[in-house]
Amino acid sequence: MSAIGSRKKSVNMTECVPVPSSEHVAEIVGRQGCKIKALRAKTNTYIKTPVRGEEPVFIVTGRKEDVEMAKREILSAAEHFSVIRATRSKAGGLPGAAQGPPNLPGQTTIQVRVPYRVVGLVVGPKGATIKRIQQRTHTYIVTPGRDKEPVFAVTGMPENVDRAREEIEAHITLRTGAFTDAGPDSDFHANGTDVCLDLLGTAAGLWAKAPNPGRRPPAPTASLRGDPALGAPGGPEAFYAGGRGGPPVPEAGPTSPYPPAAPGPALARECVVCAEGEAMAALVPCGHNLFCMDCAVRICGKSEPECPACRTPATQAIHIFS
Repeated sequence: MSAIGSRKKSVNMTECVPVPSSEHVAEIVGRQGCKIKALRAKTNTYIKTPVRGEEPVFIVTGRKEDVEMAKREILSAAEHFSVIRATRSKAGGLPGAAQGPPNLPGQTTIQVRVPYRVVGLVVGPKGATIKRIQQRTHTYIVTPGRDKEPVFAVTGMPENVDRAREEIEAHITLRTGAFTDAGPDSDFHANGTDVCLDLLGTAAGLWAKAPNPGRRPPAPTASLRGDPALGAPGGPEAFYAGGRGGPPVPEAGPTSPYPPAAPGPALARECVVCAEGEAMAALVPCGHNLFCMDCAVRICGKSEPECPACRTPATQAIHIFS
């Protein structure tokens, strides 16, 4: 037994991970230690945090591969905080000052264009959604101003800015059912008008599939402006949706590839994961009713089940009867 214990001990190692400053330490540790506790659990390591007055060095103990993972996470978080601080310094701390990307080696800035009507959806209540995307992807994202074009400027390492772009597109897809390309050839770019998401077209976004002639068209989805799931009136979503002036954009424009639905029961919504089954299941506790029963059960069967829409841990899937 002692031989086994000594063998286990010999596998463990300790490594010091320095960060630039005590401000970086505070950012990595998080409020009441929430971030460092999560990192300990994620990497299965013991991480000693430096106290005030000590050198800003984290001491990580655990198996070699776990220590390496924790070290990468700490350095990545420190780099992310450096990006944010450099950008704030460049802006001079003045309200409304233009925030250009920090001039750090190896970093790049890309522009992610979205339709006007979903800018507030991407920003989220009090900026919560865009902050979460920044933290997960270790990027710095400048949100468009009220009278600016709906373009998010994403700065970071090349692989991180790509992840941030994918997360923005995925968030729009999950919350609206489709992602409308707002590139150079889109109506928005041509005439600068408020473009409504084409929620009646074939499935688009991350879960797009090849058109199936035998499939019925997806059901019309509630407009972003009136969907209570997208935030209460008066929040960021309402600000961006209604602050452009002019008549509201109809939910189903004349260019829709399908004829108007005849009076009668509404068609069922499609699952946002497989784009084939009927959205009849919701996840508990978040309550997102976006999935077919098969996909919902598959999500809950994962080792770490979470809702793809909000990343809330899922405990079970329930069938919604309408």
